[in-house]
Amino acid sequence: MTRFVTEKGDFAEQGPKVSGNDVLVSAVADIGTVPAVELYSRKDRKKIATVRFPKDSRVGSVYSMRIKDVDSENTLFRIRSGKKEYIDPYTRYISGNDRFGKRDAYGSFICPKSSVSHRGPHIEWQDVILYQLNVRSYTKDRTSGVKHPGTFDGLREKIPYMKKLGVTTLILQPAYDFDEVGEVSMDGVRRLNLWGYVPGNYFVPKPSYAAADPAKEFMDLVEELHVNRMEIIMQFYFLPEHSLHFIQDVLRHWVMVYGVDGFELLGAELPVKGIVNDPYMTDTKLIFNDIDEDMIYGRSTPRVMNVGIACSPFMYDMRKYLKGDEDMLGRVSKHMLYNPEKTAVINYITTYLGFTLKDLVSYDRKHNEKNGEGGADGSDYNYSWNCGDEGNSRKKAVNSLRLRQMKNAMMLLILSQGVPMLRAGDEFCNSQKGNNNPWCQDNRISYLDWTEAEKNRDFLKFVIKLISVRRAHPVLHGRYSKKLYDYISCGVPDASYHGEQAWNQSFANYNRHFALMYAGYYEKRSDGKNDDSFYIAYNMHWTGHRFHPPKPAKGRRWEILMSSGEGRESGIYDADRNELAVYQRSIVILMTKDAGSGK
Repeated sequence: MTRFVTEKGDFAEQGPKVSGNDVLVSAVADIGTVPAVELYSRKDRKKIATVRFPKDSRVGSVYSMRIKDVDSENTLFRIRSGKKEYIDPYTRYISGNDRFGKRDAYGSFICPKSSVSHRGPHIEWQDVILYQLNVRSYTKDRTSGVKHPGTFDGLREKIPYMKKLGVTTLILQPAYDFDEVGEVSMDGVRRLNLWGYVPGNYFVPKPSYAAADPAKEFMDLVEELHVNRMEIIMQFYFLPEHSLHFIQDVLRHWVMVYGVDGFELLGAELPVKGIVNDPYMTDTKLIFNDIDEDMIYGRSTPRVMNVGIACSPFMYDMRKYLKGDEDMLGRVSKHMLYNPEKTAVINYITTYLGFTLKDLVSYDRKHNEKNGEGGADGSDYNYSWNCGDEGNSRKKAVNSLRLRQMKNAMMLLILSQGVPMLRAGDEFCNSQKGNNNPWCQDNRISYLDWTEAEKNRDFLKFVIKLISVRRAHPVLHGRYSKKLYDYISCGVPDASYHGEQAWNQSFANYNRHFALMYAGYYEKRSDGKNDDSFYIAYNMHWTGHRFHPPKPAKGRRWEILMSSGEGRESGIYDADRNELAVYQRSIVILMTKDAGSGK
């Protein structure tokens, strides 16, 4: 074996790096244990040398050394401490792990340099439409039509589709190099972890998500998104033992090297305040789940609003309302307008953890038998409704109701004042066959079936139009909370609740219908003119109701813009009687138009 000259290293910076003809490497070891560096040939993975850290190269539990005259481009390494062999957690580049399900990585001394030249668009929260996806399952199915399925390049090929859909910001399930080789299930089968909510090589894009060089492919993805005025947010899962210092180093690395626009942070006991107060994160979006904004800011108000809080109560309450539960109007009406001052609120009806939208209206209970846990995994609290038939149905009435319910769900989500988050595939009725926890299903249960986009093209067009309506009208996604009174003396409040009669709301526990009106006077469109006014009638009752909206301003008239129903179920507005007939379990949007014209 080759012998190398060593000397004390640099403790100011962690992680392997090249310094001239030398390499610097560090390691953390238990007191009394002196670690070593195993060097390997990149070409054939044969061990070149075992290099022990000098005894005087320790500060606390951290060792650091300089290894002289190393061919850094053709040499790989691992750290050995006692019987344990591992990769330095600060490693920026690895070789191996390029096949999903096989872990054979070595650390590299190479540090990738950023090639992302276009800065992120820094979209304001009120203009964001989030789109949550898994890199592998999004394009892995052969129906995706991409050149490299299941990769960053495959995702990049879908940017035109996502732009047409109208989403602005992607949220990727873990795409760092997590360990996908899972535990053995109850049935004795070792299943792969498709989701990635486990530790891993946090500084490295997942090699098995790349067709070639993972660092370059990920940078190319970010660059293309930024060119198209779109953003990318990454999910990271941290353990309680991960220090604030380590978490900050990880996040800073992904911002400065890969140009990502934000993070959704998951895990127990996260040092939330320390993450938010990091000056490097000031204009980076940070999403946390179900925490109180006062826990972050107390009584102070942030100078820049970059924090979003994902809101699971919205999901549960909207699901209950969708299937017609009683006593929901009070909570649902508040969710529709909730738009806090200090943080953004992230609303969703479906997410990776649970049913898809199609399954939410097709199954009363989960069907997780293939997960190998005897059906014990996954939540039993889905608040779903199969519309009268479990699973796939050939009944026309059932399928018609399911379609209307999916449209209702999209309207409840996208017409809320908070930031909407769509689960990828919901826009074209993707199904997981009733599995609400497919973390281990690296197969067609999890893979998106892109033939559904064509089969359900009318529903996809509906979602595209709904998103475009939201984005075109600031009154539907304002920066500030609605005040519910007339504070500009225009004659109507900025937002108002209504029952069947104008200005007469009734949130009695037996009611399942109400209306919201947004006055266009309070927001300006991009052309500088006042926005249009909207009257949205929500009816989750199993019988129809007739609404009488407030009279529009002089020279304006109400007109049906969109409805979750079709044909005779789409709603009828009688202008002479100022009456809107809303079909059972449906939502209708009225918008003001110039009276006497089609404009």
